[in-house]
Amino acid sequence: MTNEDATKNVSGLKKKPTPTANRPEQSAADSRPWPFKFGEAVSLDEVTITFNKKKVFIWTGAVIGALVVIGLIVYLVLVARLVQDSGGTDFLGSLPLSGDKQRTISGLSGMACEHPSRRPIAVMLAADPINRPVSGFSQADMVWELPVLASNVTRLLAAYQCNEPTDIGSVRSARHDYLFIAEGMDAIIAHWGGSYHALNRIAAGEFKTINALTNPFKAYFRKTHLPAPYNGFTTYERLWNALEQLEYRVETEFEGYDFKDDVAVTARPAGGTLTIAWPGAFRVHYEYNPATNRYERFWAGVRQIDAADGEQVAPSAVIIMRATNGFADGPGGYNEVGIEGTGRLEVYQDGGVITGTWHKNELRKTDPVQFLDESGEEITFTRGQLWVMTPSDTIEVTWEELEAEPQLNPTGRAEPQ
Repeated sequence: MTNEDATKNVSGLKKKPTPTANRPEQSAADSRPWPFKFGEAVSLDEVTITFNKKKVFIWTGAVIGALVVIGLIVYLVLVARLVQDSGGTDFLGSLPLSGDKQRTISGLSGMACEHPSRRPIAVMLAADPINRPVSGFSQADMVWELPVLASNVTRLLAAYQCNEPTDIGSVRSARHDYLFIAEGMDAIIAHWGGSYHALNRIAAGEFKTINALTNPFKAYFRKTHLPAPYNGFTTYERLWNALEQLEYRVETEFEGYDFKDDVAVTARPAGGTLTIAWPGAFRVHYEYNPATNRYERFWAGVRQIDAADGEQVAPSAVIIMRATNGFADGPGGYNEVGIEGTGRLEVYQDGGVITGTWHKNELRKTDPVQFLDESGEEITFTRGQLWVMTPSDTIEVTWEELEAEPQLNPTGRAEPQ
């Protein structure tokens, strides 16, 4: 037999040309149960098999993968049955997704509503006497009131998440301080122009806004009963349509503040008056109503009634956030409020006052303002509208609590309090 007739070891199955009669006797060493190594050719009757380590690993991996898939399917079927048994209506029912906090209330007011996960829209609103009564305040989840002239004329930022007012205005120009506040609430700010500080930052792409100067998708309109610039108005529907058409993100990423229910009626004081002594027509005071546990707002001594729905403007908590203010750099005489950093804090709610500090990160504009008590813990607010005011230390803020009227016993004598 020539060399060309010799048996060649190859992978797979191959006939061996050597006749069976000439096959040598199997030795005792060859009778072991596993007489070969991976990659070694082994004679079994008429075939030669090469054991390939790579193929074994591939088949083993495929079997393990199939078992994992089957196990996952079984697990998901069991979960679906559990959800169905507990009243769920869809695949994962009401079970929260991993890492996802289910949102059922507004993160700005703590109120339950139809769409608490919506991204807030914050509108710049006038405080000027010519505009009063102003439309849209009664339905805001949260309101910020800052001076736009040093410790003088104020302007407000009303944030909407739950309600959809049909009349909002008049809409006024933005300042850069309000941009920082809106960013901390993850809100899109709606405004009619602005200071050059604000407009430069918007033009640079730092902030996403809905600007009436370009009036995207007819978000704004003018009324005829007021002169410009006091006659610019909008609606929530128009603003939300513009937000969607501009392809802004529609879901909020703001985790929100902590909230609680109203205190019991028996724990409320008889009443009181909170006064913020901004000058002239911008002076504000609140009268605490123990029956509603709300602070009814007055502007320059006049009860503030919303022009759109005729409702009394009455927040559940008034937040006094002491902040510096003065002229901003550059021309125009614009104001700059120190709403980044830290400062003194007073929170009026439930007929009482909580003192502490506020804090806002100076570098990360997306960080919200934190409201901390004296122990450094975040304050839990009474559910309802929050109203934040930022007077400087030169503006007097006073709280005068009413004394409870003595209760008379059947003999006509006053009971001890």
